[in-house]
Amino acid sequence: MIKTLLITLLFAAIIAATGGYLLAIESDYSSQLQNTPEQQYFTHKFKNFALTNTNNLGQAHSVIRSPSTHLLVAEQKTLMDSPKMAMYRDQEPPIIITANSAEVFHQQNITILNNNVNVSMPDQRNNNIVMRTEQLTLDNISQSAKTDLPATIIHAKGNMRGTGLEFNPHTKQIKFLNKVRGTYER
Repeated sequence: MIKTLLITLLFAAIIAATGGYLLAIESDYSSQLQNTPEQQYFTHKFKNFALTNTNNLGQAHSVIRSPSTHLLVAEQKTLMDSPKMAMYRDQEPPIIITANSAEVFHQQNITILNNNVNVSMPDQRNNNIVMRTEQLTLDNISQSAKTDLPATIIHAKGNMRGTGLEFNPHTKQIKFLNKVRGTYER
């Protein structure tokens, strides 16, 4: 019991160093690990993990959830399976980001989402805009995102494709960097 509490407090201290965060873990199985090669690689394992980034007023800035999370203390990073992130904006519906996996780098304060990355956000008419790529790097402080890989944006009137992309959720600007192609319907 004390070991589990210390592990949870250590994890909370590491991530709290990068800003205001709230941590919720449904079950902590780290104290139940056996002496296996997996134990040496994954420092701590968590099930049904949720991390909330808050502003100075304690309001949620973003929430990331994962059914299976592995904290690697020595490498100062966290690995997540099937992460789902909600990024909150003033008086607007949240931007939802999903992926097959994610790596959170604590010192750099970035999250790299990998494989089948989908970003879903409503436009001004409440139509859904979906951005897809295979890797997306998210700055955890500014919430801006970028990729050097091919990306596609699908919206109600058509779609656009390109290689390399920069995205700012606060200004709602998406900028393709190279080889832009698209279709638009009136």
